[in-house]
Amino acid sequence: MGVFHRYDVRGIYPSELNENLVEKIGGAFATFLQPGATVVVGHDARLSSPALKNSLIRGLTECGVNVVDIGIAATPVVYFCCYKLGLGHGVSITGSHLTKEYNGIKFCDEAGIPISNEKGLKKIGELANSENFRVGNARGKLTEKNVEDAYVEFMKSLTKNNFSGKKIVVDGANGSAGKLYARILKESGADVVEIYCEPDGNFPNHTPDPMKKEFIVDLEKKVRESAADVGFAFDGDGDRLAVVDNNGVMCNPNHVFAMLAEDVLKDNIEKNKNDKKIVHDVLCSKLIDDVVAQNDGVSITWNVGHTLTATKCFEENALMAGEVSGHYFFREANYTDDVMVACLKILGVLKNSGGQLSELTKKYPRFYEFQDRIPTRADAKFKFIEELKQYLEKKYEIITMEGVRVNFENGWMLFRASNTEPVISMGYESSDADEFEKIKKIADEIIKKIPR
Repeated sequence: MGVFHRYDVRGIYPSELNENLVEKIGGAFATFLQPGATVVVGHDARLSSPALKNSLIRGLTECGVNVVDIGIAATPVVYFCCYKLGLGHGVSITGSHLTKEYNGIKFCDEAGIPISNEKGLKKIGELANSENFRVGNARGKLTEKNVEDAYVEFMKSLTKNNFSGKKIVVDGANGSAGKLYARILKESGADVVEIYCEPDGNFPNHTPDPMKKEFIVDLEKKVRESAADVGFAFDGDGDRLAVVDNNGVMCNPNHVFAMLAEDVLKDNIEKNKNDKKIVHDVLCSKLIDDVVAQNDGVSITWNVGHTLTATKCFEENALMAGEVSGHYFFREANYTDDVMVACLKILGVLKNSGGQLSELTKKYPRFYEFQDRIPTRADAKFKFIEELKQYLEKKYEIITMEGVRVNFENGWMLFRASNTEPVISMGYESSDADEFEKIKKIADEIIKKIPR
């Protein structure tokens, strides 16, 4: 099935992903689980999400699985229901950061860890395709549950700070997280200005992708107009975060990650704990390695993808992890990519330091860097990367842990096929201007060869 990817299900509604198919996927997930299992189901603000959710629930219950419907919910809230409330496995109906034409499904286990191909998603896809569902069991029960208050109280319990005196602008992108996240910040004492926090699946103001600068210009403007301390932008299901500083300028995600890593390492030292590991993806700047080392930590470079990152965090007992795409993983949230935890920690740094975000991030060295996501044909992206590996290994020593990466004396270059979209993700950086231009020329020639 073309809608099944390595980490989740995604497709255009209704031509690729529709009620009939989602009901089959529900039956497949139920068959994948044990009879009598319970699944928490939430959905985002997309116009197609309620109907798809109902179809999924029908498929689950008809194959003997019980369902707890939590209504419209950020994906991290679904994870919370699993790892903290112990309600079972989880499913979020969401198109995440994609445009309104898309929708999708994210699955997680009882610990709130997303289910990837390696953990069972491939099997679920095979079951949906064969329609070889488990039959003969009693129909599952459907209950509804409001978990918002429990999630709010848990988030508030993770910080000792009261953020009175801090002014924050929240851009909810008309997704499922804005109102809830704004409430948490307000109840933590902050003065919160909301923009686009009302759920609206038409996404009338901008696409819910905070990592693209063109979609946070309104947030930058509102931070300046409000004389706010910081701005937070979330994606459609609330598991990606972009940060705007007090000058109304989008922060480099590597600088945000470096600040968070430094904070958790210092806090760990104060508690006299020896675990000092920070996990980051291959697209992160060398800055992360440098900052972690300077704070007596251990940095671990790992593959892109929330499932792989969370699994690595458990293996290493890491303090936290981050991806340049705006996902952050903390031990306190069982290594789920819950960006509300990141927001609270950023505010804690501002509160405890007494400084402004623009000044706190200014200390980090500036690398010459570039990142982009190049559209390509879905049927050609993986083949292109394999051919690129063969081409580059004739000229350079390559690293193939994730796509293909070449290290230079003062920098690096990486190309990888997205597991969820028809794009090639790429990036390069260097601490040396001349070398950066050299890498740019190499990368530009490669980009010309990407199938369109």
